Amino acid sequence: MELISAAAVGTALAADACAVSVVCGASSGRASGKALITAASFGFFQAVMPVLGWSIGRLGGRVIGGFDSAAALIVLCIIGGKMIFDAFRPVSEVCGAVGLKELLLLSVATSVDAMAAGVALPAAVSADTAYGLAAACGIIGIITFVLSFFGFIAGKKAGNKFPAAAQFLGGAALILLGIKAVILP
Repeated sequence: MELISAAAVGTALAADACAVSVVCGASSGRASGKALITAASFGFFQAVMPVLGWSIGRLGGRVIGGFDSAAALIVLCIIGGKMIFDAFRPVSEVCGAVGLKELLLLSVATSVDAMAAGVALPAAVSADTAYGLAAACGIIGIITFVLSFFGFIAGKKAGNKFPAAAQFLGGAALILLGIKAVILP
């Protein structure tokens, strides 16, 4: 397995999760401990989904290629739209806009591209064996965890200063990420 290639793939796949972590941090209010939970969720799904994609690729080719962008668009637009709507409500009515259910949906939505990448992972990083695949997925998960953790912290600092603006911009960012997934698959 090529470590540098795996790290590059991991960094590229983690970009969306990191951006969404910034949004989660901005909308977290005063909640503490959510940075670790958010980073762990994104890291876990980014590490597991390539294995699923690799398995699908071994069984039947590019089964997921036709719906991955549309699924990401729908989920990100729904959650982004809710965040924009919540930005116009009094802060007391919005209790941590990103709960566990939304976090899991966001984790899956941002890791769909990792599932698609799993089909090509053996060729991309020379992960031809089960050990190589596990190592590559571990690297992807760790990089996603680290970037998501620091993204959450950065978003939290910005969100505590300007909560409504951070909520609105965060929702808009999620919608733009969904649009990007369709335009630049």
